[in-house]
Order: sequence, then C-alpha cells, then structure tokens
Amino acid sequence: MYRNRYFPQVFVFIFMITSLLACSVTENSTSANAKNPQQSQLRQNSLPQSISQRVLRNASRVSGLKISNLKITQITSTNFSNPCIFQFREICTKEYNPIPGWIVIVQVEEQSWIYHVNKSGSQILLDPKISNNQLPKKITNGVLSDASKRSGLAISSLKITQSTQKTFSNSCVFNFGEVCAQIFDPIKGWEVIVRVKNQSWTYHVDITGTRIVLDPQITKI
Repeated sequence: MYRNRYFPQVFVFIFMITSLLACSVTENSTSANAKNPQQSQLRQNSLPQSISQRVLRNASRVSGLKISNLKITQITSTNFSNPCIFQFREICTKEYNPIPGWIVIVQVEEQSWIYHVNKSGSQILLDPKISNNQLPKKITNGVLSDASKRSGLAISSLKITQSTQKTFSNSCVFNFGEVCAQIFDPIKGWEVIVRVKNQSWTYHVDITGTRIVLDPQITKI
C-alpha cells in the first residue's frame, strides 16, 4: 500500500499551529485582565444593588445631599473578625467571631465616607468619626435660617462654630427643660452652636432636622 511520507510532518505542523493559537488566546485574556484590574476587582467585590441603594440612602439622610450627588467609589469584600471591629470600635478583643460583608466608600462632596455592611445588608454602619464631624446641609441651612429670622441678621453674617452629634435622653432634655424626669425616650440629633455677633446661640436639632429648638435662655440681640 502507498504511504504518504509527508503525513507525520504535516500532523506535527498542524499540532504546533494549534498550540500557538491556544497560547495566544490565553495570553490575550490574561493581558485584558491585567489592563483592567478595577473591572476585575468590581466583579469580585460586587455589592447587590439593593444594598448599594440602602448605603446611598443613609449617606443622603446624614449629609442632606440628594442620592444623585453621591457616588460609591470603592467596594471591598471582607470578613470582619468580630462584631467589635465591625462596629468601628477602637479597642477590641482578639475574639474570632467573623461577620462577612463589605467595606464601602462613598464620595460625599470632598469627603470619603467609610461604611461597614454585613452580607445581608441588615446592618449598615457609618464610621462615627465621619458622622460626628459632618453636620448635614439640611440642618445647617435650617439652623442658620432660624437664627437669621430671630436676630434680623443676614445668613452670611452668621457662623456655625461647633456641631456635636448627641442622643438626648428624652424630649424634656431635648427642649432644654431644667427639671426633667429620668424617663429614657431617646432622641438622636445634634447640639449646634451659632455665632451671632458677640453671642453663641445653642440649638438642639433632631436627626432629621424637622425639630430645631433654640436655648430659651438666649437673650435676643
């Protein structure tokens, strides 16, 4: 029988071409991932949209900005080693009681706010160092508007000199009551100090900014 003496060489040649093409596809795929590491990281750290919306709603409520003006800039999937660390406490034991979740960073104007979020999205915690130093715009505007009306001065001549996030033990304390019962019916909010000419006016404001109360001992100028 006649045998083609070139068949082995042709087979080897085809095998080599096939191997080279396979290597090329693999290299191109690896190269594409290397060129776009952020996209690869986002796929690994994908945050469910429902949780993203909850985070943005929280940032909107605290900052007083519209959700459209906020942006999630970084998402990192992680295991918080215990609830203490998850809650941003500074001094924690080495207990290992992991909470799977994410570290989420939200751009709020010139600031980057850090959130800890558990896997189900039932717990969304903002770093307290951030929230304590950032008075929401809605509250800022409300307090300055009230001070302007009471003093007769333009808002531009007034200045908030201090704002402290507080939990008032009850409505009596919130309303500057001098003698209050020991009932614990907490109201979360802020104590805000406004410079009005040579005076410092103290306000109590609830967390939503709907209740703004001026210290009644303040003497109007």
